[in-house]
Amino acid sequence: MSHKINSFISSDKDVASYEKRLSICLSTNGFSFSIKSTSDELLAIGDVACKTDTQMAELLTDVRNAFAEMHIQPFGLKNVELIIPSSQFVWIPQHLYDETRKNSYLESLCTIPSGYGVYSEYNDTIKAHLVYSANNSTVSAFKIALPGLQLHCQHFKMVNQTLVDMSDLCSVLMINVRAGESDFAVFCNKKLQLSNTFKCENIDETAYHALNITKQFRLEDAPLSVVLCGEIDRNSYSKLRPFFQNVSLYTGSNLRFSVPEMQHVATYRYALTLS
Repeated sequence: MSHKINSFISSDKDVASYEKRLSICLSTNGFSFSIKSTSDELLAIGDVACKTDTQMAELLTDVRNAFAEMHIQPFGLKNVELIIPSSQFVWIPQHLYDETRKNSYLESLCTIPSGYGVYSEYNDTIKAHLVYSANNSTVSAFKIALPGLQLHCQHFKMVNQTLVDMSDLCSVLMINVRAGESDFAVFCNKKLQLSNTFKCENIDETAYHALNITKQFRLEDAPLSVVLCGEIDRNSYSKLRPFFQNVSLYTGSNLRFSVPEMQHVATYRYALTLS
């Protein structure tokens, strides 16, 4: 067995499969996931360690075995989504998007690695298509293991109605911290102003890019709300707070918890799966 279940909390509440939504967020060393009901009740949440850059057959086996070990049946669910972090992406406004040019949009900006495909999805919140690259073997493994799976890029999940609406009162800077990289999104006046990923080996580099962004968009003296999610701990949160007046942890949608243990889960680490 090459996978390991690092954490798993589940409710024994009897909820029909067609009322469940499974959301998985990929990382460099495994994946996290959550299962919600259609009424936004959190039913399960967990982390699985496995090799995600391996051959399709090995990853497929790990995914199937991990869910089987946790007694999660990925069939007949209301919705199944996989969030794949990508640093190669571009937003195209709806009125300019041409499906036949999907590959050229990305190829004009970067070199797509061998074995990677170009994918796109439409974000109705900002009326734009997100074009991005993803490993074909990884996508195929999860699609075979999880029938009906929908694919998302992390930046697609970061641009949601909740954050857009927040920017009607003040500008919003969202930061999703990951191993070796951090994702940034800026919203002003209910519009997306920036969507980017930077190499960040530590929280100091994340703070550096965050400060540069606030300077670039002249947000230093304007009302600004900074929301953090992802691989944030007490130390990194403490380092970022002195730079901004209004800093909070983003936990995705408002949820009801099925079991008391879930109330102690750091839901901001699962924010993209809970959005």
